[in-house]
Amino acid sequence: MKELTWSDVFEIVFAMVLFQKKNELTVANCVWLVDGWNRTILDELEMHDEAWPFLLPVNTKQFPTYKKIIRSPMDLGTIRKRLDDQLYKTRDDFCADLHLMFNNCVTFNEDESPVGKAGFSLKTYFDARWAELIAY
Repeated sequence: MKELTWSDVFEIVFAMVLFQKKNELTVANCVWLVDGWNRTILDELEMHDEAWPFLLPVNTKQFPTYKKIIRSPMDLGTIRKRLDDQLYKTRDDFCADLHLMFNNCVTFNEDESPVGKAGFSLKTYFDARWAELIAY
């Protein structure tokens, strides 16, 4: 897993300074910088050992009650598609979909079930990693 290094932070700050000097510090350029952070953390989440239940949408044929209980499904594959389609305008939008996925997991699964445990583990990892990334 790639961790954000001081070199990465320097590149982001340097890019922002260059954009500012050229009077090009636009929303689109800020989105581009945020997108890099989002991609980093999404790559890490997808590679995490406990990501297996979240890589694709829940199979509603296998779990027919899911749609009745969960009104807004979310998974890492959908988040990846939204990121690729540039639908996240802020890091908070991106973070909100991840929290939706984790909240759905808590709502639908027992805490001690394999999926419940995987969700807790993945959320713990995400929260710690996100705190590191936004601290810079």
